[in-house]
Amino acid sequence: MPAVYRKLGDLPLVIPVFPLDGVLLLPGGQLPLNIFEPRYLNMLDDAMSGERIIGMIQTRAGGDHQRPALAPVG
Repeated sequence: MPAVYRKLGDLPLVIPVFPLDGVLLLPGGQLPLNIFEPRYLNMLDDAMSGERIIGMIQTRAGGDHQRPALAPVG
């Protein structure tokens, strides 16, 4: 049976993060993703075999491709 997240305490303490440039995803919305980089494919495999949850967050100026600067809220 899939996990049900009804309150903050139900969520895992640590989740994998998927950085996206210039994307706004509203609750209940859908966002088709073209995931092809091995590190993100591995992240999704890990998420699907565990808690089945990932975070999405905007990137900010600075950082680099391997370690982008992230917005404070995702």
